[in-house]
Amino acid sequence: MKKLFILFSLAIITLITNAQVNQANQFVIKSGYVEYELTGSVTGTKKFWWDNYGDKTRNETESTSIIQFFGTTTKEEQHTITITDENTIYTQDLIKGTAYKSSNDEYEEIANEMTEDMTDAEIEQLGEDILASLGGERLGTEKVIGKECEVIKVMMAKVWIYKGIPLKSIAKVMKIETNETAVKFDENISIPSSTFAPDKGVEFQDVSEFGEEY
Repeated sequence: MKKLFILFSLAIITLITNAQVNQANQFVIKSGYVEYELTGSVTGTKKFWWDNYGDKTRNETESTSIIQFFGTTTKEEQHTITITDENTIYTQDLIKGTAYKSSNDEYEEIANEMTEDMTDAEIEQLGEDILASLGGERLGTEKVIGKECEVIKVMMAKVWIYKGIPLKSIAKVMKIETNETAVKFDENISIPSSTFAPDKGVEFQDVSEFGEEY
């Protein structure tokens, strides 16, 4: 639960940074590709593509998790692909063989209702208030793969953000440590539309109707 809360907090901080620069888009940069090296309790790679300021995204993760807890060691292999095409999310687990799709229309509406009558200054202040409520702080700037990033600390995690894109993050809960570091970054590039298309040979189960239960 703590690990999930930290990941949620990092996502909130990224959204805060984006909102302060351009509230109309999810990302500041129109398109790009980031490849991350995963280290710590989870090792492997994560590849992330986006286009049209975040309306379309693709996140592919291949990793191995080794968790030691109370003398017990567990190992888990992961290979997942998550695609967002505007308001539809496709999630495919290539190891378990599961495939789901859902809609985030409700969350988009909530976000729009929260900010539709707010000025840029008010949205920026909202971001600062959320950061403060999480006990977060801004630590200055550092470079990651040559890019000047703002460093933000929240709870037991730190994230390095460049123009709204996280290029590095570290988090540690008890003995579970997860680190992501960008090793390749391309911005404002042309990305084939097929990158954001779900596998046509896979039947995705629609779980949107279960959203309220979870």
